[in-house]
Amino acid sequence: MKAVRLSTYSASHEGLECVEIDEPPAPEAGEVTIEIDASPIHPADLLSLSGRYAAPPPLPFIPGGEASARIVAVGPGVTGLAAGQRVIPLSRGNWTERRTVAAGDVIAVPDGDPLQLAMLKVVPATAHLMLTRIVPLARGDGVIQNAANSSVGLAAGRLAARMGLTMINVVRREELIDELIGYGAANAFLDGPDLPDRIASAFGEVPVRLAIDAVAGEASLRLSECLARDGTMVSYGLLSGEPCMVRPSRTIFDGIRLTGFWVSRHIANAPRAELEALYGELAALVLDGTIAAPIEAAYPLEDVREAVRHAAGFRRRGKIMLIGRGSSA
Repeated sequence: MKAVRLSTYSASHEGLECVEIDEPPAPEAGEVTIEIDASPIHPADLLSLSGRYAAPPPLPFIPGGEASARIVAVGPGVTGLAAGQRVIPLSRGNWTERRTVAAGDVIAVPDGDPLQLAMLKVVPATAHLMLTRIVPLARGDGVIQNAANSSVGLAAGRLAARMGLTMINVVRREELIDELIGYGAANAFLDGPDLPDRIASAFGEVPVRLAIDAVAGEASLRLSECLARDGTMVSYGLLSGEPCMVRPSRTIFDGIRLTGFWVSRHIANAPRAELEALYGELAALVLDGTIAAPIEAAYPLEDVREAVRHAAGFRRRGKIMLIGRGSSA
């Protein structure tokens, strides 16, 4: 079967190739074999290919942070899961056609669009948890986010609207303003040195209690300047590759806090019942179209290098996907 293998960490990804490997072993007790339908290429995946994401695993390894899949075989003693069932794997290593994993490593989800469900583990979960776990927010409170056109940003905008929050969306390119509006996002602003002044002018009466930062560097500095006293900025992305920035006077005198969020840490520590409830709720919103990430292109595994180059492009307008053996996409 086909799988993507990384043999060398490099910013140019020359150690990335599609190879033939053995089929996974038949599932033993407590295991299931899954067939991967689709897997997105996230910024975190790109960073992992260059060895700059979290703790780089030993080489060689199969990348791929998340996916949608179907169970094709169930080992002895597994309950609540059956062949043919749609699942999402919780572990990495999904740029392959099939995997045999522990039954506890997958969560069953309703059937639906495999491309949208392939982003369920990371995208809507990251958005939902940042809006609900970082600071208590009440209806009418303000939230500001940069990279608002990203898949997480779009999901956060939809979820914030459901919560009655005032979401302020910031992007780095002017042409993205109309795209955000077309997606149903209001309050779209182009980032720039005067962003805090423009936000204060437009939302002076709205307490901006949370800032969601995917960019870091001077972009995070501008977001922090938009926060009300005792507000919090949460960092979840490294798009600029620079440190997060907050003026000391704001942390000391205004009580501004900076924290981080990584959905993989949450998944590793959350009780199983909590994860099942979370993904059940979010899957329903994905399937009814409340949360939907634009998809620009889908590539088979053998075209992984072209797919990665596409995903790394600055002016993408949608997610790049890898599709596996079982996908009808």
